[in-house]
Amino acid sequence: MRLKSYFAANVASALSMARQELGPEAMLIQSRKSPPEARHLGEFEVVAALAPAPGAGPERDPVPAVLEAPPSPACGGNHASQLGRLSTEVTELRREVQRMALAVARSSFAASTGSLPSAELAAVFSTLISSEVDPELAHDIVSNLRASGFSGERGHLQQALVAELESRFQIDTQLGAGTEKPRLVALVGPPGSGKTATLAKLAVLHGLTARRPAQFIAVDSLRVAAAEQLRSYAAILAVGFQALETTWALEQALQEHRHKDLILIDTPGYGPRDLDAAADLARFLSSRSDLDTHLVLTASTKSADLSRVVDRFEIFRPRKLLFTKLDETESFGPVLSQAIRTGKPISYLANGQQIPEDLEPATKSRIIDLVLGGKSAAASS
Repeated sequence: MRLKSYFAANVASALSMARQELGPEAMLIQSRKSPPEARHLGEFEVVAALAPAPGAGPERDPVPAVLEAPPSPACGGNHASQLGRLSTEVTELRREVQRMALAVARSSFAASTGSLPSAELAAVFSTLISSEVDPELAHDIVSNLRASGFSGERGHLQQALVAELESRFQIDTQLGAGTEKPRLVALVGPPGSGKTATLAKLAVLHGLTARRPAQFIAVDSLRVAAAEQLRSYAAILAVGFQALETTWALEQALQEHRHKDLILIDTPGYGPRDLDAAADLARFLSSRSDLDTHLVLTASTKSADLSRVVDRFEIFRPRKLLFTKLDETESFGPVLSQAIRTGKPISYLANGQQIPEDLEPATKSRIIDLVLGGKSAAASS
């Protein structure tokens, strides 16, 4: 397979250059903003590939040295070193296959930019893809804009794009499943997503600031001393704290603290292998109609992995999506894509570690502005 990079002012132009040189069968492998050292060649870099013609036989890379001959038992540590290198190569190969599969999916939609009636629509498609919006979703958005018959003026197209995006996802910043007290809020999500720090920020914003009594409850039977971070926050904020290990104890605690205005529940960070351990808590949380469960996700997670995490945590029946670590990425398309794919509203956005300054209620205008790189017109919240 022949690979080559092309640089241009936008993805559509770079892809057009690739097809002129490699032919109409050229596939888009990757598109991104050009690195600083190549910025003078064009704002965007497109890596295109031309697969070998049918019947030509597969291209073969040289066989790695570690596979040329099996090591003898006398090699000892060298054998282990070679196995380690081989394992690394296999892992990298698996990742490359995944990237190629995603690239092929993208290329089928990117190819349609050549048939768009205007450079403006091609630029919109390029912007969405560069922000890592799901390719199929980006194609659908551009198709709707084309069907709407925009006037061709840049301002009109921008307003139409914002309106199209606004219509596709929802925002819900209310804490609690209703107006009754106490308001019960649980945060679930993978390890390292920032649930505990976010819980403290919510306590300050909706409990202490409003001078309403709040209660922290940590439910974690997986990790030793897992509740210590939340216990520390509770001491600093002068908020009630309770650490529990079973759903039965959680049910009793909710009854005990029913006079509180806000009860915030922290849960373990469940990984892919922890689903069995999550079953009891998931059944309990999903069965409570008075409980508002937010799925806490890291905005910097790549789109395919984010989809797998969202699907894995569906056993908790989360009502809303809450995104953290916005400061660790510049591509916010996956945030929008997940909200649209799941139909779940976005509640809050976290942009750092400061409490509570780095937590903000989500708005449509804020999310659209992130996705479009600050190029959006004013959007309603």
